[in-house]
Amino acid sequence: MPSTMNWLTRVMAIVALAFTTANGFVEAIVAYVEGASVAEQADRGEQQPVTDPPRPTTTPYGLPIADVDRASWSTTHSTYPATDIFVGCGATLVSPVHGTVLEVRRVDSWDPAVDNPATRGGRSVAIRGFDGVRYYLAHFATIEPDLAVGQTVALGQALGTMGESGRTSACHLHFSISPPCPGKEWSVRRGVVWPYPYLDAWRRGEQFSPVTEVERWVTDHPTACTDAMADPFASDA
Repeated sequence: MPSTMNWLTRVMAIVALAFTTANGFVEAIVAYVEGASVAEQADRGEQQPVTDPPRPTTTPYGLPIADVDRASWSTTHSTYPATDIFVGCGATLVSPVHGTVLEVRRVDSWDPAVDNPATRGGRSVAIRGFDGVRYYLAHFATIEPDLAVGQTVALGQALGTMGESGRTSACHLHFSISPPCPGKEWSVRRGVVWPYPYLDAWRRGEQFSPVTEVERWVTDHPTACTDAMADPFASDA
């Protein structure tokens, strides 16, 4: 006759086997029902949510120029928030963030006789940082030949050289911060929050993010992108 211990061991094994089998059966039933539900929704023409692959949600920050010691800027700019950065013609311009290239304009199509606001930036690049913010750099002399829309760029990666393309009278970089809009436009892209406090912080090595201020601006201006995309010059951006 088996010992009491052996008897208990066998009973426990039988119970574990029964639980595992039953649990697997239940999981199979649930999976079948869920699969049937998805198929039925597809038959009805309902779109299933698509899960994007995981992406970084933040980025380190740095100045958009390589020669940080020679760069200068002020706390004022025209009639809207942006910052003009001065170093000198031909200075190397770099990405201020890790991000994805949104726009590359290699042709300076600005005509002073027309003064189309969408082309005032001349040769320009727009980047959507991994923080979700758009960074616009304008008045390039040259743009890196392999830079393309959709390309991932890293903080400090060379984008081109400083110039005076577009509507400007001296070599400088027009730098602006804004939320990305879903279509072509120029009036949000040109700048909606002041960049100079962030430039000051980045020069000191501080990781000061504009995300909160940009999100607040979007909340305060809920139709900004829609209005900007309806501008008669928007399609030229």
